[in-house]
Amino acid sequence: VCIAASLQFMAALLPNPPRREPRPPILEFDRTENPFRQAVVKTPIEHHQGIVKIPDGPGLGIEIDRQALETYAMKEV
Repeated sequence: VCIAASLQFMAALLPNPPRREPRPPILEFDRTENPFRQAVVKTPIEHHQGIVKIPDGPGLGIEIDRQALETYAMKEV
């Protein structure tokens, strides 16, 4: 969700980022194994050759997989 929000913010800056010498924004994209991160969105955000496509759905552009949230929810003991 945080990555999707960051991508939407960066998209709002384009094509005129607030810099004296404009350059494309940079996104830190963590690729360590994290099954939760990929499971909770119906279409995971991926990169291809160093480029991340900005999701274009409503809101942040992602759809949360509610079943995955239940799977990964902390269980009361």
